[in-house]
Amino acid sequence: MPNYRILSSAVAILALSLSFLLAFIPQFIFWLFSVTGNDAAYFISRRAAIMFLGISILAWFGRNSGDTKLRRAVCLGMGVMMSGLAILGIGEFFRGYVGPGIFLAVTAEIMFGVSYLYLWKSTSKS
Repeated sequence: MPNYRILSSAVAILALSLSFLLAFIPQFIFWLFSVTGNDAAYFISRRAAIMFLGISILAWFGRNSGDTKLRRAVCLGMGVMMSGLAILGIGEFFRGYVGPGIFLAVTAEIMFGVSYLYLWKSTSKS
């Protein structure tokens, strides 16, 4: 069974890293996913950076929470978000919009999504 504290710590660190990359070096993400940057992409990148910063803060400061309704809600929300991102990434690859680098993100999103959904499902019964 996944450990909520470790899982949330890992997500916090990853989200913080993505926040800094998207804010200051978005070209790396564009290169990794084989997409072209433009003014609109940089605008959205900076906005996404702030969202990832918020996710990082929530995951980091919530990592020690006990088994509560709020923690179960976080598990469901994170599981749905990560799984949705994985599905979108796979879809964008098959429609030819992104390159194979998307599978680095998809792999992490599937692992985190399944882990959070497993925690949600296993704690929802109690």
